[in-house]
Amino acid sequence: LGVDEVHLLNITVVPECQGQGWGRMLLDALTLWSRRQNAQWLWLEVRSSNSRARSVYEKYGLRRVGERKDYYPAANGQRETAIVMSLKL
Repeated sequence: LGVDEVHLLNITVVPECQGQGWGRMLLDALTLWSRRQNAQWLWLEVRSSNSRARSVYEKYGLRRVGERKDYYPAANGQRETAIVMSLKL
C-alpha cells in the first residue's frame, strides 16, 4: 500500500488449481482490501511470456500501461520484459 495505490508483488495459483477461478478470487479479495484502504489504483508487473496470467488480469479489467525492458531474470543469463498493468479502483 502506497499513498493512494496498491502494488501487487506476487500472486500464484499452483498449476493443478489453475482454471478454477482462484486467481480471480484472490484479485477480488485484494481489490476489496485495497478499496477499504482508500487506494485509488492497483498496479502490477507480469512477465511478457506469462500469457495465462496476462489473460486473467485483462479479463479482470487491468490494462497494459507500459513495459520494463529486461526486468526479470530468465534462463541462461537472459532477461525478460515486464508488462506493467493497472486498474482504477
